[in-house]
Amino acid sequence: MEHLSATSGLPTWVLTRTNAGVSQALAVVDPSGSIRLHQSVSKDIGDGAGCRLVVPVMQADGQLFGELVGFGTTPLPQSELESLRTAADALATVLGALAGSERTLAVERRAADRRAPETDESMADPLTGLATRQAWEQRLRHDEHFCAEFGENAAALVVEMDDLKRNNELHGHSAGDEQLRLAGALVREVLGDEHYGARISGDRIGVLMVGVHDHEISEVERQLRQRFASSDISMALGVGVRHPDTGLDGSILEAEAMLEQTHQTRTAPMTDASEAAVVLEAIELGAIKAYFQPIVELRTGAVVAIEALARWQTRDGVREPDQFLRSVQQAGLLGALFDRILDDGLAHLAEFRHIVPNLQLAVNFEFDAKPDHSLFATVTELLAKHRVPAAALSIELSERQSFDLPTSVRKELVNVAELGVHLVLDDFGTGFASLDTLTSLPVSGVKLDRRFTGQVVNGDREPVVVKAMVAMAAEAGLTVIAEGIETQLQCDRLVRMGCRLGQGYLFALPQPADSLGTVLSAPLVTTF
Repeated sequence: MEHLSATSGLPTWVLTRTNAGVSQALAVVDPSGSIRLHQSVSKDIGDGAGCRLVVPVMQADGQLFGELVGFGTTPLPQSELESLRTAADALATVLGALAGSERTLAVERRAADRRAPETDESMADPLTGLATRQAWEQRLRHDEHFCAEFGENAAALVVEMDDLKRNNELHGHSAGDEQLRLAGALVREVLGDEHYGARISGDRIGVLMVGVHDHEISEVERQLRQRFASSDISMALGVGVRHPDTGLDGSILEAEAMLEQTHQTRTAPMTDASEAAVVLEAIELGAIKAYFQPIVELRTGAVVAIEALARWQTRDGVREPDQFLRSVQQAGLLGALFDRILDDGLAHLAEFRHIVPNLQLAVNFEFDAKPDHSLFATVTELLAKHRVPAAALSIELSERQSFDLPTSVRKELVNVAELGVHLVLDDFGTGFASLDTLTSLPVSGVKLDRRFTGQVVNGDREPVVVKAMVAMAAEAGLTVIAEGIETQLQCDRLVRMGCRLGQGYLFALPQPADSLGTVLSAPLVTTF
């Protein structure tokens, strides 16, 4: 590059590499001194110069590594420019070969880092199973050195659990500890061995991702949001991309700034009366309605049931429960929401049973969702209104709240079960329920938590645990439904373990009633 600068009419030359939307100067010859090594630069650097030459730098495998850019103030004759391009092409070929070697070395280094055993138990957080803050700081310095040495792109994610402090205050630290254990398990499931996670403060989890592209960062973010939302853990998430001139510390600051912006841009707090009015209006006018996700027979793909899930249709799009359930709860309208979803669900079930005669409906219920002695009356009234038999309805009780079930609500659930309604324990296996719940309530089924579904294809130990849980439930005469099935491999493994029913994105997304008829008309997967 120095030779090109000295012998051509283009004094400034920059070798750039663009990853995760960030262009970095890997090598620089600039007589003006305005461009520095490892600096973030515009992808259009030198675009306004009198003369500019851009040559792609390709690795041996044909993949684009970056660009060699030369520019200067004085325009060059076409003949000189062509001669210069030939010389620059030759240099780019050499740089591409060197880049390929560096890339191979970087991949081997990262693989070695992942294989390195964790020998110090003090560096593991006992609740989340992730790394401690001390280990996070060490890894941060290590990865920053690696990124600077190899020119690798990286990103940091910060997850903040909104309700942790409130759970500790309302239910004691044991409830907060359970939330941390579940959050840690969810993060470990998403990250696997590819990325690094740590508990960086009381209610925050940090993630480091090195050698990733935009789509990989977005996918990890999507999976984290999805897993937390499906586990009823309210969270906010910030993402920051590493820039060469600010390093990984800058990416963490960027992620934290995004978190702060999220807090500021969330709906401004309303008075209790106005908040209740907004939510109540959405319920009464049908803006909050039931979406449906099929539950299938895994061997055949036949739809045997549908779960009714609350969705709020707004001018800005469809909002999922994690975006409004807290407002509903604080407004004291969980009972009204349950009534709405049950009514909507049974109305459509009556229609769908013309397509699938024995189709069943599942509706979520939490112990504080209804005033005392009202659940039985509501269920009886709505079953009669829509002429649906009690045996076609399942009420799903969250395992996370069943350990603190009031006596009055327990009696209500027993009375409903005596009608013929099925009681199903949701989130089974997450560690919240006691054996007392299964023995004192007439529970007829359990839903295997999605994090266990994800483990059926991992290693040797995890599938054994899942198989034992399925066998234990079956031995007790309980129907087992696996949640969160996303791949055919998971489905096949669950069938071999004795699990008969399941639901998840492999089969269908939650969707409005008007599109569900097509889904019910044919099996959703091929025969096992």
